[in-house]
Amino acid sequence: MKKQHWMGIIAGILFASSANGQIGRLEWHSSFELPSTQRGKSHLGLAGAIAGVTDGVLLIGGGANFPDLPPWDGGSKKIQHDVFVYKKEGRKLSLLTQDRMPEGLAYGASLGLPRGLLVIGGETSKGKTSSCRLLKFDAHAKKIALVDYPDLPFPMANMGATYIGDKIFVAGGECQDGVSDQVLQLDLQDLASGWIQVGTLPYAVSHLQLVADNLNRLYVVGGRKANNDRPSTLYPGLMRSSDGGNQWTKLRDIPFNAAAGVACILPDNGLWLLSADRGDTFNRVEHFIFEAKNEPDPDKAQQLIHAKNQLQVNHPGFGQEIWRYDLKLEKWNKMGQLPSDGPVTTTAVIWDDMVVIPSGEIKAGIRSPQILVATFFLNRL
Repeated sequence: MKKQHWMGIIAGILFASSANGQIGRLEWHSSFELPSTQRGKSHLGLAGAIAGVTDGVLLIGGGANFPDLPPWDGGSKKIQHDVFVYKKEGRKLSLLTQDRMPEGLAYGASLGLPRGLLVIGGETSKGKTSSCRLLKFDAHAKKIALVDYPDLPFPMANMGATYIGDKIFVAGGECQDGVSDQVLQLDLQDLASGWIQVGTLPYAVSHLQLVADNLNRLYVVGGRKANNDRPSTLYPGLMRSSDGGNQWTKLRDIPFNAAAGVACILPDNGLWLLSADRGDTFNRVEHFIFEAKNEPDPDKAQQLIHAKNQLQVNHPGFGQEIWRYDLKLEKWNKMGQLPSDGPVTTTAVIWDDMVVIPSGEIKAGIRSPQILVATFFLNRL
């Protein structure tokens, strides 16, 4: 085995202790990559892909990338149609097949349910959508089938989503005319009633994580809010609701702003934040955009755009630090590092004892084709 691989495993063994004496440990394995294109080129990776486990397979699909040129060189973002189906072989992923959705989709929420992968909202080539669909994998035909579910009350993307039992929850998100502060619920046992508002967040927020623990409590993790007249507001906030999203209690802040993050709750009574955009470069880029927009001198405006482009070209990435919040001790601790550049605008998929981070954005406009995989071990002292 290569030395680098051993070092990656050693660096990726993370420990956490909780009040009841449990220890959580993540062991990162060799990463896997999305399939090469039909022309044999390596996959560029995806931001805002849909992902989840259903009926014994992992689905990764949709998402967006820049197939021709990066955005600072005038490249256009393209929303993808492909869906990749993986099976698990021990601690490895194996591509089973791939198919295509009839319409590309990115930046929606996706939840792996026993009946299929529920895809909520997102963006298509026509803009934000309110559509919700269930992606079902036919193992015999090796094809994806789509079943319509109740539409959201309005088009929305980059929201948080999770479920408790048969109830689906959506919080925040980008709308056509701003950012939402609503908490919505869909009862899978009463689809005819559609989505209903069950609460309001203390502030409007998108690019957040919404997760649930085994006590049926909801958590909002980080996020950001776009502003019309100034750079976006980024949040370090962590909030909890014990009544299904109606009332929210502020918990201890994340030690930094955390937008478009990757978070999950693992069996060691910890909320793990595996990656996040702290927003330093993001806000500086936005600052140059606002300045250029309001600059009457065309030459000076172009200089500001050039400075913005250079910031994006030299983006330092989102770091590799992993943090854990102990749900009993209510304390954040730095837990080590990912084995490679931290991706954002993706999700953490829990598959039995495996944690999967499918693709994602690793720098401004740059995606990674890697699928990061770790095994979670729970030991007792």
